Amino acid sequence: MPDNHHTKEYLNQYGEEHEPPPIAAGSLDPEDPEYSLLMPDKRQALDAIKANLRTTAPELATSSGLSINSATYWLNKIAGETGAKLEVANDGTVYYSFAPNFSGVYRRRGRRRAALLAGAFLFKSLYWVVRVSFGVALMTSVLVIVVIFVALILLAIASIFDGAGGDSGDFGSFDGSAFFDINFLSDIFSWDYSPSHTSYQNSIPSAQRDRYTDFIEKHPKGNFFLETFSFLFGDGKPNSNLQKLRWQQIANTIEANGGVVSAEQLASFLDGDTSDSGMVMSALAQFNGHPEVTKSGFIVYVFPDYISEQHNKQQLKQEQRPAQIQNEISEQQSYLKEENWKFSNFPPIALANVLMLALFNFCGSWWLFKHIATINLLHHLAALIDVLLTYSIILLVIPAVRFVILLVLNQRIESRNAKRKAAFELVKQPQGEILKEIEEAKAIQVEHAQVLRVDRKIIFDSGKDSLEQKFDSRE
Repeated sequence: MPDNHHTKEYLNQYGEEHEPPPIAAGSLDPEDPEYSLLMPDKRQALDAIKANLRTTAPELATSSGLSINSATYWLNKIAGETGAKLEVANDGTVYYSFAPNFSGVYRRRGRRRAALLAGAFLFKSLYWVVRVSFGVALMTSVLVIVVIFVALILLAIASIFDGAGGDSGDFGSFDGSAFFDINFLSDIFSWDYSPSHTSYQNSIPSAQRDRYTDFIEKHPKGNFFLETFSFLFGDGKPNSNLQKLRWQQIANTIEANGGVVSAEQLASFLDGDTSDSGMVMSALAQFNGHPEVTKSGFIVYVFPDYISEQHNKQQLKQEQRPAQIQNEISEQQSYLKEENWKFSNFPPIALANVLMLALFNFCGSWWLFKHIATINLLHHLAALIDVLLTYSIILLVIPAVRFVILLVLNQRIESRNAKRKAAFELVKQPQGEILKEIEEAKAIQVEHAQVLRVDRKIIFDSGKDSLEQKFDSRE
């Protein structure tokens, strides 16, 4: 009996010979083991296999009523999904042998898939709750502080009307530097209003109102809760696909130079330092390259796969335009540029709103904290005020520290970008040793291309008579 490794190879090879049956428009992904169970042909094949666990493609086609191509396709697909084994009879017939509980694989996969989907949904939900919770906590903290201040103001007003002055046993005592001054409160609640306070909106000229309206329209409000999270922690890495972009640009450079490049030509996509052999070795491993030494002792890097591909492209161009002389055109991109870290992806006006609330939260909680010992009401709320002050400090410290860290990270990014740009400038207008190294790299590319050159002359054409083609080939 063949082992599992050869079984998979046989199934893959045998399955590739048969195209999958046509799928109705709007059907689910046939490559998904669970979704494809909804396809009628697969259900028929499964029912037939359950009735005969040891079967062949012709037997499955007969018992299920499917065509031979469809039966072969689904037999190979189901066998690969459930881990069926191959058995060879003495007459050479290949049987697919399924375990009695082979269909349980789909149930286990379905449960696993449901668990993964539930876990992903739970993670996204919790992550959303965490992101929103900081904004909710900020709004709650500000609301609590406002309520406490309102309570203090009401107590102060009550003390005024009760004739208690500024000294009340429930409210506490204030000195001349207190935040709430009785005269200040009396001014606030004074009925003597100036006519200039009647309508501030109407006092704005029409042109200024239009500019204000335009500003509001150009800066729509976002989600305050998500803005708070972004103000605290940012919005993720700006260069998450940097490695993929790096390999793409390196591959384009290798291809544009015919499969042979120097370290200087790769430096603008690495870190701008040709002495870092580790990065060059990574490129060799990624694109199946190897180093070679030129006549003058320079080390260049050869990528045989790209030499062959470059040669085929040149041959194809020569066949399409035989009268033109083809020149090698370098399409090397400039250099790999990293994006700077952003403090937030939200507009500054949105972050300014969060910052103002955070500052108000800090100032209010700090004032309450300072007057815990002097105001009786605040003394009873000491634990709550401690929590409010701690949270207000966190809201300001985390963004401040992150801002400093981003400055350092962006300076390093700018330094790496500057090195890569300088490395590109050296290759863009090469001189001296660099020019000589690039020229010798091109010479090696020509040598390898000549070795790999294949005569692509047409030897058979279905539109011509075979005898005529044989006669032409002899000539």
